[in-house]
Amino acid sequence: MPSILIVGAERGLGLGLAEALNSDGWNVIGTARGGADTTALGKVARVAHVDVTRADQIDPLRDELKGSFDVIFLVAGIFGPLHNSVVEATDAEFAEIMLTNCFGPIRLAHRLLDRLKPHGTIAVMSSHRGSIALNTEPGLKLDLYRASKAGLNMLARTLHADHPDLTVLSIHPGWAATAMGTLDGTVEAEISVEESVNGMVKVLKAHMGTGENLYLDWQGRSLPW
Repeated sequence: MPSILIVGAERGLGLGLAEALNSDGWNVIGTARGGADTTALGKVARVAHVDVTRADQIDPLRDELKGSFDVIFLVAGIFGPLHNSVVEATDAEFAEIMLTNCFGPIRLAHRLLDRLKPHGTIAVMSSHRGSIALNTEPGLKLDLYRASKAGLNMLARTLHADHPDLTVLSIHPGWAATAMGTLDGTVEAEISVEESVNGMVKVLKAHMGTGENLYLDWQGRSLPW
């Protein structure tokens, strides 16, 4: 029975992953921020608590966690301000999205490396918008989001360079019908949460423990860094 820690599992894709992996027989622990509704998560996973933007919550999380994991999947993230423009952004808006999407998750990953089993796997919820090579479309107003995911990819690659015995996966979940993916109903997503998480589960199972560092989408296709 493989074991996984999903960071940011109280809703959306994190909750979907917890449900899918629980159904597949995995031992699942999912984290939520303090005060979040964990009713649905508690049905499929043991619940722990952390806000990835808070360094002071890392040690309490470590105290909550028991045992070791085959996979740690860092899902927590935000879209940022709706304008998403580097021209319009305040210092606080830029700091929030970089801390939430980039620095916070990788900082936590480093602090949890001793909770991975030998040749374990770290996965991060990236996006195809984090690809520098694919950033050729003008006028999309995704400046901050793109920068945060590109930074996440870079720090994930650095993690693998420093720990080549680990598998490190940056995974694009597709444009899925979550609150963030649809901006709370103002836009239409391309795939369902179920399609996205089922694809990501296949990607995890195909590559976990291989020692690879890959940037893939939910269908297992390679993306250019």
